[in-house]
Amino acid sequence: MYFLGIDGGGTKTEFLLVDEKGGLVSQKRSGTISYRQIGMTACIRLLKDIIHSMTEGLEDEVGICLAFPNWGESRANDAFFTKHLDEISSHPIWVVNDSAAGWAGSLALSPGINLVAGTGSIAYGRKEDGKWARSGGWSDAFSDEGSCFWLGKKTLELFSKESDGRAEKGSLFTLIREYFLLESDMDLIDIFENTLRNNRTKVADLQKILLKAAMEGDEAAKNLYKEAASELALIVSAVYDKLAFEGTVSVSYSGGLFHAGDLILHPFQEKLAGKKIRFQKPRFSPVQGAVLLAASHWGKTFSAAEDIIDNLDGQGE
Repeated sequence: MYFLGIDGGGTKTEFLLVDEKGGLVSQKRSGTISYRQIGMTACIRLLKDIIHSMTEGLEDEVGICLAFPNWGESRANDAFFTKHLDEISSHPIWVVNDSAAGWAGSLALSPGINLVAGTGSIAYGRKEDGKWARSGGWSDAFSDEGSCFWLGKKTLELFSKESDGRAEKGSLFTLIREYFLLESDMDLIDIFENTLRNNRTKVADLQKILLKAAMEGDEAAKNLYKEAASELALIVSAVYDKLAFEGTVSVSYSGGLFHAGDLILHPFQEKLAGKKIRFQKPRFSPVQGAVLLAASHWGKTFSAAEDIIDNLDGQGE
């Protein structure tokens, strides 16, 4: 039997096919499969085409774990998508929320909590008995606190305050003006309305400007990372409390925001200092987590997940 793991993110989607020993067969990458961004029809077509290209000619069955963005968040869309699974592939597909693959990869199916803070933010945890809980990731319109998208919006907010004189000007003010080639600060309004408003990725990318400002010593920029850390700690705490873990809990983290290093990690860990938590870097990437979930779902256990480590790239961040 083969196992295909699919990790659908807000920006890209990873596909990873392994054999029964965990050996690499093939891997691919595409754009997002989030139906909220590209529509359900395009999502189904993309999955169908790539899965077919990866499994064509294989004689044995392929167990597929699809870590799907927004899964479990709309009963109507879940039902519609489920009706099209046979169209996507003749092989069996098990669908989970993409946050489950983040947990499975980061903790190699071990009990604990994984926080993803990239374009969006969400935490997923699971206990030894299989009980699970999630927090965050409701909607980019009113959730995703602490994420790159959230910080991107905060970056624009800070710039507007500095331009008005509601906040003291720092490095960020100059960096934003240079980045957008602003002749007038008010030009940013048209840029947002015409270019940024409906593009989560571009808004999230503004966090990189904030990071540069913070690294140049901009105190207001640093404080935004502290605010983000507080929000992320609340997301993790909610899962921790829902599952009522006993003893010390492993907490892992992944996503582009953590490229900010200690600017986000130190305040994040400080906010959780009162809980029995052991922080650890991810052992495997989310797409490898999807492979582990697929194998586990169809009764295969890789030896401590080490069977897939030697042959595959894209390990945990």
